[in-house]
Amino acid sequence: MIGVIIATHGEFSIGLLNALELIMGKQEKVETMCLTHDTSIEEFSVDMLNHIKSLDSGEGVVVFTDLYSASPYNQAALNYKNLQNVDYRIISGVNLPMLVEGFNQRMLGASLDEVATLSMETAKEGIKEFFNEMKQNKAK
Repeated sequence: MIGVIIATHGEFSIGLLNALELIMGKQEKVETMCLTHDTSIEEFSVDMLNHIKSLDSGEGVVVFTDLYSASPYNQAALNYKNLQNVDYRIISGVNLPMLVEGFNQRMLGASLDEVATLSMETAKEGIKEFFNEMKQNKAK
């Protein structure tokens, strides 16, 4: 089974996992990581490395982060040199539609690349504005 890490600033990752499990039920092989004022970046980096290693059972790991090129994302990327034997993907902009799709694809047995690609597509497609959607639906 593909492992999953949700790594964010503050406790956002905990809230996302809580919401996901409300929709999809309890999940296995998932860790949340919260970067707070009390967390040193060195400690966060070591925890990231250890979580990626422990979650990999041969199918890889997806690391979902909140912001591109911010600390959680950067620590996953900087650990690449220490994870040459682990297949993993780092995806920024985590949102609930992205996670639902990723966990659903994982449950269906999709590959690591499929999970990553479909999660990103769903995240983008899930961004809607009500009145624009109403106008588009009326035009059809």
